[in-house]
Amino acid sequence: MTAVIWNPAQESVEEEDLLARIEALKYAGQSPLFDSSGKLLSKISKAILASPRARAAPQYVALGYWLRAAALKRMVADFSAKHLSENGSLLVPRGLALHLPPTNVDTIFVYSWALSVLAGNANIVRLSESLSADTEWLVDLIATVVAQSEESERHVFCSYSYGGEFEKKLSRQCDLRMIWGGDAKIETVSQIPIRPDGLSVGFPDRKSMALISAEEYNKAPAETRELLATNLFNDIYWFDQMGCGSPRLLVWIGDGIDKSKDLYQRILSIAEGKNQTVEAGVAIGKIAFANDLLAESIGTSACHYSNLLEVTDVIDPALALERTQGGGFLMQTNVEKIEDVAAFTSRRIQTLTHFGFSEAALNRLAQSISGRGGYRIVPIGQALQFDKIWDGVELFTHMTRRVIIRLN
Repeated sequence: MTAVIWNPAQESVEEEDLLARIEALKYAGQSPLFDSSGKLLSKISKAILASPRARAAPQYVALGYWLRAAALKRMVADFSAKHLSENGSLLVPRGLALHLPPTNVDTIFVYSWALSVLAGNANIVRLSESLSADTEWLVDLIATVVAQSEESERHVFCSYSYGGEFEKKLSRQCDLRMIWGGDAKIETVSQIPIRPDGLSVGFPDRKSMALISAEEYNKAPAETRELLATNLFNDIYWFDQMGCGSPRLLVWIGDGIDKSKDLYQRILSIAEGKNQTVEAGVAIGKIAFANDLLAESIGTSACHYSNLLEVTDVIDPALALERTQGGGFLMQTNVEKIEDVAAFTSRRIQTLTHFGFSEAALNRLAQSISGRGGYRIVPIGQALQFDKIWDGVELFTHMTRRVIIRLN
């Protein structure tokens, strides 16, 4: 069987050759938050932001800014304050980390890998065997910077077939495995053992929603509404609404949602102004999905704004959120107060974005969903921003070990 390795360009190799390359990785002797780690990531940031191709894709611009030296310094300072100050112990890398990113969000592999780099780990990133042209460009860019920085002995970007003997041999080398993707993928991969003292962390299917105060929207000036529509557009249309943080349900809180169409018209105008496109099959699928919701009495009415945007009113938000449809499909509902959102917040809910609420109201929301679900409560426009705490997991902590040191 053959595999692909970015060396730094794509190169077909035998699986045994790839395994030998992985077995030769250097993953000892480098401390967490080592200076060279930040320098490597900063170089990648500069390469991304300098590319005209990246500047045309908002998700790549966001990635480039996340990797900037100034942003990394703030992150390192935060890590240092939380993790390096404990007396009587030493923070060390976990060792060799295997990253299995999803196919629907083509920047997750970079965020996962970058945090592991800061943790001092050696890394294997297993990419899909069928990458988009943009993702291939991004992998080529990163692998090139890694090679130019003489870090290729610590990091491997590759693709190989799932389910074979090779995957079992590779997994047994790993101290950490980060599985990003659907429930079925996590269940299947988790059956393959890693090192006995290794750690495997799964990030399963999640759904997200946006919460808007009807009262605050109704009295907001035009410029505030336009900014909200722009932020919501970004949350919806990046990654074709298939990211875990992408809102599927818009919840209007309070009376007076008569201005909801104003918001949707603004989103549609922004989408058209950005030359957003939707494939014919996706557009047809959205109409069919709306009709399914109506036929099953989950939805009460549907509005087809254009092929770019479909909105369906639903009376059973919990059941509606179990369904998946991307490409600019929103379900909406109305509840009296923000605590009512808890009734349809399950463990499968990841992000709740918000507009028009006080800190006290958001604290009531957090308390009401405690133990039910919901891992992020952030402003609309930040649904897809990656954070070092993801799905309730503090990633840096899981990517390191702590060695106890006692003098007597």
